[in-house]
Amino acid sequence: MANQLVVRKNVDAADVASLRDAYAKMQALSANDNRSWIFWAGYHGFPQYRCWHHGRVGSDGFPYDLFLPWHRAYLQYFEHTARDQNDGARLAWWDWTRQTGIPASYSAPRGPDRKPNPLASGPMPAMPGSRARRTRRSPDVPANLPSPADVTRVLGLSQFVDFSNQLQDLHDQVHGWVSGDMGVIATSAFDPIFWAHHCMIDRLWYLWQLRWGVTNIPPNYLRQTLAPWALTVQDVLDINRLGYEYAGAVASSPPPAPRPKASPKSSPAPAATTPKRRVKVKA
Repeated sequence: MANQLVVRKNVDAADVASLRDAYAKMQALSANDNRSWIFWAGYHGFPQYRCWHHGRVGSDGFPYDLFLPWHRAYLQYFEHTARDQNDGARLAWWDWTRQTGIPASYSAPRGPDRKPNPLASGPMPAMPGSRARRTRRSPDVPANLPSPADVTRVLGLSQFVDFSNQLQDLHDQVHGWVSGDMGVIATSAFDPIFWAHHCMIDRLWYLWQLRWGVTNIPPNYLRQTLAPWALTVQDVLDINRLGYEYAGAVASSPPPAPRPKASPKSSPAPAATTPKRRVKVKA
């Protein structure tokens, strides 16, 4: 069982009851508890602002875009933390290309037990100019979400940097579409739909990897550390080595394509250092 892959599914097929239970327990913990909702959301925006979005120039003068690797590591640790609360909890992806809006499981104000739905909003701490409260949304009309054609176009890009840049544009579009706290970096990760959205983004990177290669990334990226964790980009390239898989990924992926001649060549990544089971991270 220790080596069994966790299978992440579409929210419509996922074990939402276990996810709801895990999220409710995390949301009930105090902000300074390193198992809590507020603690983990705080890595992304307020108060730590550790997230990567688009490119930066490193100390070596080379431009890096660690958006996809950083968020893959972030989701991995967050999922481990959720599973500590309920072992059946697996991150699920929100396929916004269906253009039907936020899934009912994430928008209904109450769950089947008539208690407040922990997937519909999450707790936020007090911030400068704002009291502690729960997250809010103001979604646009579903037709303004990215379409299947938008995703197909992006998946057809053979170079990692081009792909990452344009996938981030779709990512930003969805954050803006949900609006409210999801539209602001400081507060977006406190909203439960953030995790379903980023699970979709990570899945799309995996589908791209199936077509263009798991190690198709500039060699300069491989040893970059994904702070605050002791993981490097190389460690997170292969999701099976991280211990998870996406349901139906092979059937959903574009047809394989040869790697272009201009693509950088690198040796296969060694086994990831992160364990396949849950990881305890202390502040």
